[in-house]
Amino acid sequence: MRGVVLSRRAERDLRRIGAGVDLARLRMALEALAGGAANLDAKPLAGSTPWHRLRIGDCRILYRAVDPGEGADADVRWLVARVVHRRDLDRAVSTLS
Repeated sequence: MRGVVLSRRAERDLRRIGAGVDLARLRMALEALAGGAANLDAKPLAGSTPWHRLRIGDCRILYRAVDPGEGADADVRWLVARVVHRRDLDRAVSTLS
C-alpha cells in the first residue's frame, strides 16, 4: 500500500475489526486511495479543515494529505488517522489534531 501510511491508532482500529468481509473491503479502499482512484466516496470533514472521510459501508476512514515537510517518504501522500464505525465518527473527529 504505497502512498498511504497508517497511524498506530488506525492500525489498532483495523485489528479490532478482525478478519472478514469488512476488513477486506477496508483494505481494498485503502489501496484505491493509495492508487488515486477517482470513484471513492470521500468528502472533506466540515469544521476539520485538512481532514477527509472515506465511507466504506458502515465504517469511515479519516485521513489527510501528508505535507512534504513532515519527513515522510516521497511516495506517501495520505495519513490515515482512524478507522471507525459511523456511530463513533463525531467522537473520533473531536480527537483529531
